[in-house]
Amino acid sequence: MSLVAVTPRPCSLFYLPWRSSNSTQRIFLPLDLLLLRNMPTIELDTNLPFNRVPVGLEKRLCATAATILGKPENRVNVTVRAGLTMALCGSTEPCAQLIVSSIGVVGTAEENRGHSASFFEFLTKELALGQDRIIIRFYPLEPWQIGKDGTVVTFL
Repeated sequence: MSLVAVTPRPCSLFYLPWRSSNSTQRIFLPLDLLLLRNMPTIELDTNLPFNRVPVGLEKRLCATAATILGKPENRVNVTVRAGLTMALCGSTEPCAQLIVSSIGVVGTAEENRGHSASFFEFLTKELALGQDRIIIRFYPLEPWQIGKDGTVVTFL
């Protein structure tokens, strides 16, 4: 096992496990750098009318997504769009689609199976929809795919 220390300036360090095919390396990154890179985007689209979407859903979804994804809540971005014209599996009955985009935590089937179960539990309760009326799409992102502060996260 090898250790790599990356500390461009004095700050708190955070341990990040790095897995490769033949070993496990430990990389220590500045905590503030990791927080900038932790910016999940959650988008909930539904054909439920506005008056059937619970008040404050966006805030609860933000907190829940942070917990599910293991990210800081103040880095999670949430959009809720209601009253859309939608069909799911050929039916226009009430439905919802959740899109989860993030760096580092939605890249494998194993990760997403756990995330999916937790998001389904939250959404079925909050929206009063059956699991067959909800679909979730996971998109793994790379730091160069997120714009922030006039650049991309790669360079922050």
